[in-house]
Amino acid sequence: MKREYYHVCSEGLEKRMIFRNRREFIMGINYVALCHLKCNVRILCFCLMGNHFHFILSGSYQECWKFGNEYKRMCGMMMKRTQESDAGMKDVELQVKEITNMSYLEYAIAYVLRNPVVAGFRIMPHQYEWSSGDMYFRSSYIASGRRADSFSIKELSRLLNSNIKIPGHYIIDESGIISPLNYIDYKEVEDIFKHPSRLLGLLSAKKETEFEIFMGVADNYTPDIEELKDSVRELIRVEFGVKAVSQLSMEQRVLLCGLMRRNFRASRKQIALITRLNMETINKVV
Repeated sequence: MKREYYHVCSEGLEKRMIFRNRREFIMGINYVALCHLKCNVRILCFCLMGNHFHFILSGSYQECWKFGNEYKRMCGMMMKRTQESDAGMKDVELQVKEITNMSYLEYAIAYVLRNPVVAGFRIMPHQYEWSSGDMYFRSSYIASGRRADSFSIKELSRLLNSNIKIPGHYIIDESGIISPLNYIDYKEVEDIFKHPSRLLGLLSAKKETEFEIFMGVADNYTPDIEELKDSVRELIRVEFGVKAVSQLSMEQRVLLCGLMRRNFRASRKQIALITRLNMETINKVV
């Protein structure tokens, strides 16, 4: 049976926020885990922004819609409780958009994880705390914290503000966050991208292409040079275990040319600027 994928998101609130502070973001992260337990979906990625949220889910349309609606309901209840907001999220439109092919799926995942960058945060997507951006291609997949079954039922109920039973093996960190490693389907995302350089490449797309990326039609773009430099630094750390291009051997710089062209769609001039190789060498490689 063909697997179905959906992009579930809320429209951005204009005059109020869903998550105003760290405590509310923690509650929002935990609601992701609780909704996952209530709905028959697989979560590939998510991103919580102050005034909206995004999920890429695998499952039937009905279950993905149920997940999104339940998550919106929980957030609305939180807003009423902590912000004394009568409206909650009743007037917020929920969108459930089908992802029709694998190329679109790659772009959609990158689009979701890039939201903090587009919003102006001067960090790489994997550094944003309120998303699943750091769940993929890790050196370790062991979550730190306490097992859920080490808490009493009363402690869990007070911590999560819910009576939903969570599996005993789930790990809860010192901040009270249910680790996303418990429920994010990071293995499927890694299978989709096959290599961290491919994911990094799509995460380096400049702002002007956000709409095309969302629609899965961004076939031709040149990355912004500053974002490209950030992506290359992360790439050489993963690929070659160094912090700077200057630490690469000539052979490694030649390999880097191909990686930058294939994964980031960098121009020849950009490749020359970053690798310090002459144009003749670059032309032979790319």
